[in-house]
Amino acid sequence: MRPELFKISELREELQNARVEINNLREQINEISQSNKRDFESFLSMMKSWKCEGCSLKKCEITSNDESCSSGQKININNSVELTPIGKLSTEFPCKKGVPRQPGIVPTSKGSLTISSKIFTNPHHSLEGLSSFSHMWIIFYFDRNESTHVHAKVAPPRLNGEKTGVFATRSPHRPCPIGLSLVQIDRIEGSTIYFSGVDMVDGTPVLDIKPYIPQYDDPTGSVGICDATLYPQCDPLTMCPVPLSNPSGREAPDGEESEKEPTPIQAPLKTLAQGVRVPGWVCPKENQLNVNLSAEAERSLSLLNKLDVWPIIEGVLKEDPRSVYLKQKYINQFYTFLISDLHVSCKFNDNDGSVSVYKVGDANRMCECDQQEWRCEKHNNIRYE
Repeated sequence: MRPELFKISELREELQNARVEINNLREQINEISQSNKRDFESFLSMMKSWKCEGCSLKKCEITSNDESCSSGQKININNSVELTPIGKLSTEFPCKKGVPRQPGIVPTSKGSLTISSKIFTNPHHSLEGLSSFSHMWIIFYFDRNESTHVHAKVAPPRLNGEKTGVFATRSPHRPCPIGLSLVQIDRIEGSTIYFSGVDMVDGTPVLDIKPYIPQYDDPTGSVGICDATLYPQCDPLTMCPVPLSNPSGREAPDGEESEKEPTPIQAPLKTLAQGVRVPGWVCPKENQLNVNLSAEAERSLSLLNKLDVWPIIEGVLKEDPRSVYLKQKYINQFYTFLISDLHVSCKFNDNDGSVSVYKVGDANRMCECDQQEWRCEKHNNIRYE
């Protein structure tokens, strides 16, 4: 065979092998493509049907049980909540021995809390306005507990060895070792709060702080000193009650913050002898909304045997549960909410300061359209309510 013919035969053989390899590659690519398509369809189907644990609960979408899905908390499959401390306490008590058993027992004991810069870029901003209050709650974690298990009954010191239920005491040895102390605010410097009446160990992690508002926190319903000078728009004759020697007072509804909040004027702290102090904007409102019940809604309450719920509905609406955002965006707004197993529909009239309840229904028997309307409204407004 001539050399040129041999070379042609060899090239043809190599070309045939190349074609076989190309076909094999095409088949592999096709198999991979089909496999990826099946995986994608399976993943898409799983995502469409997936619900978090909170939303998987019965009636989650028409009750408040799905709050866990939209909150900032981290919730794992075991329903445990992971919280990040906002800072650690600095107190005069390095160990548990000798720490006052309750806040205020030793009013001269001092402490401080510096808000962590890991929580806020500008932590001092988070304390703006707090100096207008005389007292605050500190919610903290009992990180020094040495118990390996929790008892349902404990023996508090004042019972002289007798036991009672753990939830009838303030024992630190609890299923959820969370502490709550009411302290007096002495001053605020930058991102640090200085306070008195400490009953906590040095280095205790703090989960949250909240201002003390007697009108909410004191069950007697008494009020403290409303300092309208901190907020000049508060008329002391109409918005601020007469100071009482017994500390107490109530805040306006929470969750109604606007993006531009008034900057409080810093004022020196009043002493305990002058009573509990709160800023004027938390004082009781003189003008509550007028709540009207339509004949149809009253008939529905009667048929559902729920007339006893009307005082609750009226009390909620008198104080206007809407957020500032909703009131500014929607005039004469329709509003729906759930109380127990009732679905309440109403309409606000901001021109005459009234609200009309025009429909009350059984939430368990809501039609699909009503449920969809409730879910959309709830999820759209969850940030503001």
